[in-house]
Order: sequence, then structure tokens, then C-alpha cells
Amino acid sequence: MVKKLSENSRFAQFDLDDDGTVTDEEIAHAKDMLELELREEKADAQKRMAWVAVASMVGFALLPLVPMIPESRLQFLASLSDMLFLSQASIVGFYFGAQAYMAKK
Repeated sequence: MVKKLSENSRFAQFDLDDDGTVTDEEIAHAKDMLELELREEKADAQKRMAWVAVASMVGFALLPLVPMIPESRLQFLASLSDMLFLSQASIVGFYFGAQAYMAKK
């Protein structure tokens, strides 16, 4: 038994050949496309996260050059810099490591 789609059905987007029916192959194709889109969005989010980490390290490194910040605050920021750079560099390192690993596959 073939199931026909009603007009303006939310499943009409899966009907690739516009014959009014959605086959198992069309549903599988739509599922594969959705998985690809989600993987691509995840990769983009990871790339943005790595760029933000790099930008925050550059910004924090340039902070001592600002003349309006008193020396006492700079000493406090110096105590935070070790942990900040370690955590941000690990994010960037994991991103590039994952990219290299995926390129090998």
C-alpha cells in the first residue's frame, strides 16, 4: 500500500521526485543529508571556538600595553595569565589535532 502525501504536508520536503509519495530511499537520503548538515555545523562551531581562543590569547597578551591599567592590576592579571593561556592553547591544540586526525581518515 502506497501512502500519498496531503497538500502542504510537512513531509513534502522529503519527496525528491515530486510524485506525491515518500519512499524509504527518500527518507534515508533526507536522514543522511541532515546528519551531514549537523556535522558541518559542529565543525563550524569548533572552528569558531578555536578562533575565539586565539583572539582571547592575543587580546590578553596585548593588555599590558594599555597605558591606563595600573601596575597593581597587571600583577593580578599576570597570575591569571598562566591558566588562561594553558586552557586556550589546549582548545586550539585539540582543534588542530582533531583536524589532522580527520584528514588522515
